[in-house]
Amino acid sequence: MTAQLRAARWTPGGPARARSASAVLRAVGALAAAAAVLLTVTGSVDSGTAWFSVRPLTEASADRARPVLQVPLAVGDRIELTHTHSVHRRPVYEVFSVSARAGLAMEEMRFDAHGANLPSGPETIDGVTTTFVRDGSGYVVDHQGRPLGTVRMVVGTADVDHRLAAGGRQIRLLDLVGPGTGVELYVQTHRVAPSGE
Repeated sequence: MTAQLRAARWTPGGPARARSASAVLRAVGALAAAAAVLLTVTGSVDSGTAWFSVRPLTEASADRARPVLQVPLAVGDRIELTHTHSVHRRPVYEVFSVSARAGLAMEEMRFDAHGANLPSGPETIDGVTTTFVRDGSGYVVDHQGRPLGTVRMVVGTADVDHRLAAGGRQIRLLDLVGPGTGVELYVQTHRVAPSGE
């Protein structure tokens, strides 16, 4: 038996399999390079779909409540929550992002007039100091991507009109639940199908 035949005999699958192994190694190298680029751009190698969800808070447990809204998003995508301030009657915008590590992260808040419970300068919250800037349109508070996990809130009446913008959709929370209902905004990394699917 020649040396070449012996090598083919002892290589599982023969020479053709050995060539496919080198192709696999090249593919693994390409995937590793793509993951490094993704990590640099997004802070995560998780490029999969996340699901931004809203579920009502119940007395029993928020974990058992079924979502009333699910929107597919990707890590880094932004979600905007807008409402009319209940005291000074001016719009307030809160911007969150989808974080692979933290669920929801607080990015910024914008408003054009001071009101109750709105910041009036930089604040340090959970070790993160906000940047407070007055520009031509009002005030911008940059929360530096502060990790939140989830956001719990009470849906206001029609004059407050809480609305979400996520994944190209505009969602009025009063179309999902009644006024005064406690809800939780959160991100899932694996989809839980809404009822009826």
